[in-house]
Amino acid sequence: MTDTALHSNLFTTESGTKTHYTTSGNASGQLLITLHGLGGSSKTFEHLLPKLPLDRYRVIGVDLEGFGETPVTSKPASVARYVSDLDDLIAHLQRSSPETSASKPVAIIGHSLGSIVALHYTAKNPDHIAGLGLLGVGRSASHIEAARERMLGMASKARTEGMEPLAELAMTTNFPEDTPQDIRLEVRKAVASSDPEGYAKTCEAMACPRHVDPDYGRIMCPCVFVTGEKDMISPPCKAKEISGLLGGTSRVQIVKGGHQPILSDLDATAAALEWLFERI
Repeated sequence: MTDTALHSNLFTTESGTKTHYTTSGNASGQLLITLHGLGGSSKTFEHLLPKLPLDRYRVIGVDLEGFGETPVTSKPASVARYVSDLDDLIAHLQRSSPETSASKPVAIIGHSLGSIVALHYTAKNPDHIAGLGLLGVGRSASHIEAARERMLGMASKARTEGMEPLAELAMTTNFPEDTPQDIRLEVRKAVASSDPEGYAKTCEAMACPRHVDPDYGRIMCPCVFVTGEKDMISPPCKAKEISGLLGGTSRVQIVKGGHQPILSDLDATAAALEWLFERI
């Protein structure tokens, strides 16, 4: 039975993160996890949800630490801990799934930061993942001094000035100039509602020298990259670079807009993901 309503749940991981997540779709279906980007939440995917094959999948919308309804912990943020928390959550979900779907590999759709977490998780657990949908894909820039300084500057601004300046900045950096104001305001609202400390800790995690790329060659599952033609944060060339490093089949789909393909070109984004669902 397909359930289109969103149901809220909480799960405490071994690291102590009180992870909030939503469930929808087929309660007996294969797991499909959505992972949002910096300043986002599980709500990032709300417009996309009706276009997903909810009859086949139990869709899990995760709020990463410090975003949405998942509170900040006292521990430093890191990609490794995001991956560990995700591993704990997936194990919990599989334990509570029917036998017919509990052992099936998981699909993940990640946006920006969420795509980084998805790639790291898959490189560590290649047999656990059926396929990846990577929107506005990111990779480590901790070795680039200008990028590190920018992220650390954003962390400092979040702590000293709050989220309003960063919400205004996101309206500019996430979209090309011709983007309608109502679309920009969706991102502004999301970033403005972020926890300043959670946002700052995530920026620091991205800038940390220990944040390096995973072994992309271990990723054998089908992957589709969805990249905005005018994405200033993660341009199409980045998706093409990572695609070429993977060990399995992948495809890069360029859509209209910038760093928010769900908002800028929903139909093309959904169509690109159909390619993935046909292969898993």
